[in-house]
Amino acid sequence: MVFFAGVARKKHHIFPRFTAIPKEPLRGMFGRVMTQDLFSSHSNRGAAVLSFLGITLIFALAYTQSPLYTSNQNQYFLHGLARVGYGSLHLDWLANTLDPTPVFTTLVELTYRLFHLPEIHYLYYAFIMGIYAWSLIGIVETVYPVRRSNTIFLVFFALLIVAHSAGLRLALSRLLGTNWAYVLEDGLADQRLLGPVLQPSAFGAFLLLSIYLFLRGHAGWAVLSAALAATVHPTYLLSAAALTLSYMLITFMADRRLPRPAMLGAVALVAVLPILIYTYTSFAAPSPESSEQARHILVDYRIPHHALIDWWFDATAVVKIALVAVALLLIRRTQLLIIMLVCSLIAASLSLVQWLTQSDFLALIFPWRLSTFLVPLATALILGFAVTTVFMRFPDWMRRYEKIIRALCMAAILLALLAGGLRLWLDFARQQASEDRPVMAYLAAQGDPTAVYLIPVKMQDFRLAAQAPAYVDFKAIPYRAADVLEWRHRIELAEHFYKQKECAVLDEIAAQGGVTHVVLPAENFGMTCPQLTSLYRDDYYEVSRYESP
Repeated sequence: MVFFAGVARKKHHIFPRFTAIPKEPLRGMFGRVMTQDLFSSHSNRGAAVLSFLGITLIFALAYTQSPLYTSNQNQYFLHGLARVGYGSLHLDWLANTLDPTPVFTTLVELTYRLFHLPEIHYLYYAFIMGIYAWSLIGIVETVYPVRRSNTIFLVFFALLIVAHSAGLRLALSRLLGTNWAYVLEDGLADQRLLGPVLQPSAFGAFLLLSIYLFLRGHAGWAVLSAALAATVHPTYLLSAAALTLSYMLITFMADRRLPRPAMLGAVALVAVLPILIYTYTSFAAPSPESSEQARHILVDYRIPHHALIDWWFDATAVVKIALVAVALLLIRRTQLLIIMLVCSLIAASLSLVQWLTQSDFLALIFPWRLSTFLVPLATALILGFAVTTVFMRFPDWMRRYEKIIRALCMAAILLALLAGGLRLWLDFARQQASEDRPVMAYLAAQGDPTAVYLIPVKMQDFRLAAQAPAYVDFKAIPYRAADVLEWRHRIELAEHFYKQKECAVLDEIAAQGGVTHVVLPAENFGMTCPQLTSLYRDDYYEVSRYESP
């Protein structure tokens, strides 16, 4: 189709004076490879692929990952691992609830079936990080000439790496507090594209790729890229819709005709239709009352840090909004302005409506989630503007100290890589030294195919580390209304047992959830329940078999 060729557009930059920056001959391997772009007609395709791989390797090592299975992975990997017979997870209650991210689950399942090597997920995430970094660089290059010379690109690339490095996050968290760790890259409400682990939200990097593809004239592929992000993680449906709307508006403004914008919208709708149908038919509540109760539990009890503006709006939110505002000012004469402005206005207006109405339904749509790609894009644009402006205003000074500048950039990248490697090593060491690792290793080795465990609700790593089903935990949650209500009831029972230390509640828990074993933390060691027979004990946890009276 013709629309895949892109949209007609005029070539212009925010400040014409940037064209005064001389384009230097590309010297050395770095210049010939790292400054190549796959969508430029002047680039060598082989070198462009090497450029992507180089950017991916450096960025992924500096950003780093946490070990499998950490944090949200205990929820998003559960369904896929249960399907392939990982331990006895097929008996787990949560693994048998409706899956909110079926495409990601299929990826996990196929990976395990084909390779039996979970570590491949590290490569998947590194690739996604590469998409993220490469797209940011490409978008900035459409506005500022960051690829005009080796030195300009090296300075910009070094700043981009440092801004996303594990080392900077550690420094910010130590100096300013943990809320500031991701201030230059994550969106509002503690939501972000990347993060320490691979999970469905990481596919939001394809939203940035979508913007890049559109700016390079590939409108059709742009909407498909946005649709991919929404298909893997349905909470990106609003983001994909906002981007598609901005593309349609720009396309219409180019030739004042409706067919091509309408075609873009149709392609986007068809692409997301499967996940739309799945989400609606699977998670629509049978009654308004149960739906309202479930939304209230999620918004006010489980995820207020994501869903309540009064909860997450703080100084870091002000900084992130300011970053986006500055970027909008800088790109005011470019097509990118329309894309970012449309997305910003949609996010701001819907967020205001949610705050005024206190709608739980709108809160769970997360209109502020559009900031997850707006904030890192704003950071990259500000860096691109700063670098090119300095090189334009002080060309003689920059040439005089070029070797020193390049050496400092290489040193910064090297330090970021070292910090990333150190962070990865520390995370692995911290995981292995965790107090709950011995008991989970013991249970994984036992491999009891019929056991179902009652565990402390904050023991979030239990299922995948022990390869065993759990009655409930606080971290991993279902999303269908009836299951959310069931999850809340289970949490109440489990907390009652551990906090009130009442043995009688065990019988209700066992009857409801098929519990056969109980994991007791050290503070519960004094309990003498007649239903429990101790099987294992260390300094921190005890495992007992439950027998009905």
